[in-house]
This record gives sequence, C-alpha cells and structure tokens, in this order.
Amino acid sequence: MKTDSKLKSKIMSKGEVDPSRRRKQGVVVSCLYTTVQVVVNFLYVPIVLSTIGRDEYGIYQMVGSIMVYVVSINSILSAGVGRYYSMYKAEGNERMMENTLAIAKRLYWGLSVLALIVVGIIIPVFREIYVGSFTSVQLDECSVMLAVMAVNTVVTFNNAVNIAAINANERFVFLKAASMATLVAQPFLIILVAGVYPNAVIITLVILSMNILSSTLQRVFAQSFLQVKYTFHGWDKALVRGLLGFSVAIVLVAVADQVFWTSSNLIIAYFYGAGPVAVYAVGSQVYKAYMSAGMGVSGVFFQRVSSLYHYDHDMGAISQLFAKVGRVTFIVCSVVLGGFIVLGQDFTLIWAGEGYGESYWVAVIVMIPMTIDLIQNLGLTIMQVEDKYYFRGIIYFALAVVNVVLAIFLVPRFGILSAAASSALCMLVCNGFIMNWYYARHVGLDIKFFWREIWGLVAPFVFATSVSAVLYRLFPQGHGEAALFLIGGCVYLALYAFSMTKWGLNDYERGQIGTIVEKLLKKRKKDDR
Repeated sequence: MKTDSKLKSKIMSKGEVDPSRRRKQGVVVSCLYTTVQVVVNFLYVPIVLSTIGRDEYGIYQMVGSIMVYVVSINSILSAGVGRYYSMYKAEGNERMMENTLAIAKRLYWGLSVLALIVVGIIIPVFREIYVGSFTSVQLDECSVMLAVMAVNTVVTFNNAVNIAAINANERFVFLKAASMATLVAQPFLIILVAGVYPNAVIITLVILSMNILSSTLQRVFAQSFLQVKYTFHGWDKALVRGLLGFSVAIVLVAVADQVFWTSSNLIIAYFYGAGPVAVYAVGSQVYKAYMSAGMGVSGVFFQRVSSLYHYDHDMGAISQLFAKVGRVTFIVCSVVLGGFIVLGQDFTLIWAGEGYGESYWVAVIVMIPMTIDLIQNLGLTIMQVEDKYYFRGIIYFALAVVNVVLAIFLVPRFGILSAAASSALCMLVCNGFIMNWYYARHVGLDIKFFWREIWGLVAPFVFATSVSAVLYRLFPQGHGEAALFLIGGCVYLALYAFSMTKWGLNDYERGQIGTIVEKLLKKRKKDDR
C-alpha cells in the first residue's frame, strides 16, 4: 500500500491525472461513445438510402461483409500487443516496450501485404461468383470498393500499435474523442460528397479519408505527446509467439462472429442481388444496435468477478451476481425489445421509408433469441476469469458454420427472412441450450436459480408488450406518422413501467429506483432555490 501511495504521489506531483480518475473518465466516455455510435448509425442509414438508393446501399453492405473477414486478421495481434506493452510498462521495462511495438509493426506490415494479396484474390473470385446476380457496372463498382477498403485495412493495421500504446497509457478520453469526432463528421461528409456523386464507391472513399485522419491524429498524439518509441532491439522469438498465440479463443470467437453475422448478406446477394441485401441490412442495423445496448452492463463487473473467484472462490456469490446482472440487463433489453415489437413496423417506415417491411421481421426474429445471450453476457466474463473461454470459441465457430450451411439451403427456397430464422435457431441452440448446460455443468453457476429470477420478469414484459401491441393496432389510421408513433411509445412505456413495478421488480430493485428518484428530486429542489 505504501508503494502505491508513493507512486500515486509521484504521478500527481508531475501534474498528471490520477490513473484511477482516468479509468473513470474512460468508462464515462466509452458509454458516451456507444450512445453516439448507436444514434449516428440510426441517422446514417436513412441518409445513405436517400442519397445513393437501395441497390447501391446493398452493394456497400455486401462489400463491407467481405472486408470484415480481412479486417478480423487484426484481432490476431491487437489483444497481444496491448497485453505485452501494458505488462512491460508496469514493469518499467522501456526496452521491451519499444521492442514490442517495433516487432508488432513488422508483423503488421506482413499482415498488410497478406491482406492486399487476399483482396487481390477475392476480386476475380467475387466477379466469377456474382456474375449472374450483378450487372457488369455493379461488378466493376464492387471491385473498386474492395480495392479502396483494402487500403483502408492497411491503414487500420498500421495504426494498431499507436492505439495499443494510447490504451496502455490510459488516455481513453483522447482515443474515444478522436473516434467520436470522425464518427459524427462522416455522415455530413457523405451528404456533401454523395449528393454530387451518388454511389457506394464515394462512401468507401469518405470512410478511408476519415480513417486516415483519425489514424494520423492518434499517431501524432502517441509520438509527440506520449513520447512513444518504436525502436527495434532485435527479433524476440518468445515475444512473437506470445503476440501471435495470445487469446486464441478470443480470436476464434472474433472470426466466428464475423462468419455468423456477415454471411447472410453474401448469401442473399448471390441468390437475389443487391436490393434484398439492403432490406436485410436495414433489419440488421436494428439488432446490432440492440446488441450494443444489451452488452453495456456486464463488462463493468470483470474485476468484481475476478475477486470473487480468485480470492474467495465463492461460486454462490458469483451465481448471485450472475442473476442480479441478468435481471438488470433483461429490464434494459426487454423495454427495447417490447418497444420495437409494438412500434417497429412504423419505426422502420418512418426511418428507412417504403419497401422495407421485411426489415422489421428480420430484426424481431433475431432479437428474441439474442436476448438470452445478452442477459447472460456476464457468463462470458466468468469463463474468461476461469480460463474456460475456449469452449465458447469452439461452439460458436461450429454454430457459425452450421448457420452458413442452413442459410444456403433455406434462402433460395424461402427468401431473406429464412436467413434471419437460421441465425435465430443457431443462437437459440448455442446460447439457450449448450451454453446454459456448460455454465451449470462445468463453470459451476446455479442456472436454475438464474432462470427463476428471470422468469419473474418475463410475465410483466409479455403483458405490457401484448396489451400495447393490441391497443396500437386498434388505431384505424395514422400508422407511419410521427404523432401516432409517439403516442404509442408513451402508452407502451407507461404500461411497461406499471407492470414491471407491480409484478416484476424485487424489493432491492424498487429500492434502487426509489433512491435514484429521491436524488433527482433533491437536485431539482436545489436547482429551484
């Protein structure tokens, strides 16, 4: 404790910000960034659709689906670079800090060349596969976009060492602020440029330019302000093995994640062309935003789970925490899910315009089974603490392959909704059955207790959603207009709050809400004075 106090005093004497304060600022700015990201994405879709049209948007989404496989190569190194650089920084070993970044840069150069070769192979293969689904002009456009995105990938790869260094120095505010600035600026640039040249290539060029700007700012900050050095002190085989071999399970999950979520666009494009891809992509934007909202709770508890496991090894307390976080997450997720079930058709019409009716069903079909994974997301943190995350990687990768095969069989027979149904079925099997069995059998969590706690919230959610949906549909006119949409939203929120407070929340949760309301009232009284 004395050493920590001396170190903290030394830091503060230099006029630097307390590291713990930086971490708190990082949490706040991360939450803000996630919120801005969701809002911008929702504003971004109608802007792009109105600017370049459905087919061009479909092409953009499909090419993006291809490139995420190339970009996922980045995950092989990024986790390892951050881990080893942070470790050597904590030890005060500047030589190894410099060598870690220098070796990582050389490895990223190699990966950049590999990425360019892969894209060079993909372009002619892509043209051959999709020659029957796209016009020659669309194929040429896709080839240009793939080339532009390949350059963007190289920029991303070569900036990864700067991001690792900034993270290790806990300058989270700068990192997120720079990303947020480019995120907000991007739609405005697209409106400005794509209004003159309305095609998907322009969007990829705007994305590339914003990535170059963001990467340049991060590089200047790392080198000029943090004095980060990339001096090469020799090839360290042990370090290279560590960088390439770190968190293999996490890499496996990252790759499986890309296969699972992006394959549908490629399969739909093959059988139906660019237009239906745009319809599916609009629905996917909704369930991706839902995923972001639901995953914001569990990451905060990593340190708490680690302490309970390593110091107390108290699986009973971990099971209690697992259920407690699950209930909070369910409350957050269910209010969004229910609201979309009730209002989603009108929301899609107001947001994306005519012709996207199927997008609503794409989102609903996926969001319902996804809820299981979101409310149990803390389980993944527990698996990482127990070093059992590899199981998730293996199972998720296997289900991703099954999802692709199933979608290839279903999509030409039943249309784009069957792609969503395929993903939903795989999620239900993986997250609903296999992972719950593993949590109970091999992780040691009390899954029966967890679901008893969750079932107490399900009935109020179903009641509020069902009654609101019936009442909303009883209105004979006004659907697709903002006025009825807002009235329906208010009715749903009132019914949800009433049913959850009356039948769903336990005494602890009611107490927490009461405390928050009391603090807000006190603050309001102070402001009035």
